[in-house]
Amino acid sequence: MNFKDPYPVQTPARLAVLLLFMPSERTDRVQQAQLRTLADLLQHQLSRQVQVLRMDELAHQDVFRSFDITQTPSFVLVQRGVELWRQVGMPQEDLLALLSERLFAASAQTFKA
Repeated sequence: MNFKDPYPVQTPARLAVLLLFMPSERTDRVQQAQLRTLADLLQHQLSRQVQVLRMDELAHQDVFRSFDITQTPSFVLVQRGVELWRQVGMPQEDLLALLSERLFAASAQTFKA
């Protein structure tokens, strides 16, 4: 295993994971930089609820295929193996509010079960 690889990533089971599928830096450096900034902001704001993982198009081709990602950026929020939300392209709404809403809805479902 290469020490620069982001895997294995260990997150507590209670945390949701936001996969941020990003274009390769080779194809779009400007968008790549903007998305890194967004990912850092989201991680800071939602650190108790969400682990944000950036997926580079070239470095994580298998993950792109397994989630059937054909466009970047794409966002997939998962928790305990269940997809809670997916967005292709940049959301037009407040991303922080969207994620908080989805996490709240998922926690409400957990308490019902």
